[in-house]
Amino acid sequence: MSIFKQDRECKRMIFNIDADLAERLERIKDQAKSFEKRLDVDTTVNKALDKFVKKAEKKLEEMRHEAKDRKPKLPHGALSAGSPLTGDSDESAPGDGADAPRDDTPDPAA
Repeated sequence: MSIFKQDRECKRMIFNIDADLAERLERIKDQAKSFEKRLDVDTTVNKALDKFVKKAEKKLEEMRHEAKDRKPKLPHGALSAGSPLTGDSDESAPGDGADAPRDDTPDPAA
């Protein structure tokens, strides 16, 4: 890994860092500038942030799965399994003749 900077497209973001670390960084930047060089701090920060972002994304994905697994409890009187409106019942499906009006009169031919 080179310690000197190679320019490429980037987006400026502002982060808070410890004051003593910032002072040390400014001091070595000035020293590198005296040799007509620039430190490649961006690559180091990008690698550290990439590692951090990957961990954060993984943790958030785990939290989404946990939230999905914890289905909310149905309030009293809400539809439950087996209700015709939920599609979980053992009754006939609509359109298969179960909805047809019934004629309870005996068949005279029988």
